[in-house]
Amino acid sequence: MPAQEKAVPARRRHLDLAPAPDARRALIVSSFVLPHAGGVEQFVDTAAALLSERGWAIRVLACRPREGTAAADVTIPTYFLPPGGWPVPVGGWRALWQEIGRADAVVVNGSRNLLPNIAALVARLRGRRAIFVLHGSGAPFTTSSFVYHRLLGSAFEWLVVRVALRLSLPASLSRAGVGGARRRYGVEAAHVPYPLRDLPPASPRSLGPDEPLRIVWVGRLYPEKNPLLAVEVVERVRRRRDATLHIYGSGVLWDELWRLARNRPWLALCGPRSWNEVQAAQDAGHVCLSTSLRDATQIAILEPLARGIPVVSTRVGDAPAHYVSASLQSFCVDVADPDAAAAAILALTSSYAQHREEFAANSDQLRTRHECGPERLSSLLEIAALASRASDRA
Repeated sequence: MPAQEKAVPARRRHLDLAPAPDARRALIVSSFVLPHAGGVEQFVDTAAALLSERGWAIRVLACRPREGTAAADVTIPTYFLPPGGWPVPVGGWRALWQEIGRADAVVVNGSRNLLPNIAALVARLRGRRAIFVLHGSGAPFTTSSFVYHRLLGSAFEWLVVRVALRLSLPASLSRAGVGGARRRYGVEAAHVPYPLRDLPPASPRSLGPDEPLRIVWVGRLYPEKNPLLAVEVVERVRRRRDATLHIYGSGVLWDELWRLARNRPWLALCGPRSWNEVQAAQDAGHVCLSTSLRDATQIAILEPLARGIPVVSTRVGDAPAHYVSASLQSFCVDVADPDAAAAAILALTSSYAQHREEFAANSDQLRTRHECGPERLSSLLEIAALASRASDRA
């Protein structure tokens, strides 16, 4: 095995499905994969499993983490640029070249990282058409680092991302991202409804008049996810009724949230958890809360909504579309408005049993809308594989 290439113990569910000897081969490339927390990482794991069920032999290539292992077949040496930890591949080029050459189709994830863009360019050199999955909404990075996101990030988009996208088949997991790709990169992206994995059914849950309200917040502890606003929201809710806030995730705002939690016994910082643990935590809550300032698919609310769990969310990305029933639209509120979010939570508690039934009905429509996601993604891979075969014959 070349020095640059390092096989990692596989922990993905799709490896339990032995592909046929003549199975079509797909390579999924992502800078980060599980157990690193995030929506891209969850998508890679879910897509690998769902595509395996549809006859694809899946390989995953990722950046090598600083410590621990990654749920990938191949990792390549990576330097994580401080202070934000932006991953810069520093080797493994032979492994990347060989893996792409063996694949019938290539799926790259994440426009703001270097590895997926390099993979898209290598795919073109090797006669492979890459599917470039866009995970963001294309909204400006107004709350992020000036140097990394707004200065260097914008230059990177103009010099690298736009070129890679034009050599690929762009696809967005959100409708917001389709419009964002057009505005930000000048490309038309196919819409692939986020492919939901099998979700556990929600447990029956009631709310007594004097029972403390359990509010659950899940996400990365970064400014764009705005967990600090969640604390403000619950403080306002507590003026009317007893409530607790359970925050799941990790990130740069951990220390600030920890300081807030020291004199707020109702605020619990639960740290990063596995997908199964997050599902159990959301199920145990009376309501899930999202306070994002910018987002796209909003997995942290899509999954509980698809289970029928009540959610109050800010109106960003695809969030408004997830509230399919008109009666639930009032629970999707304006951005950075703690009073509106608190009022929505209190309105939910005033008729909790009735609203719980409405969220259950909404979940049926939401799952129906997203059940075509796996087939649409597989169809894009078929298109890419046909282009690869045509290139091989040329």
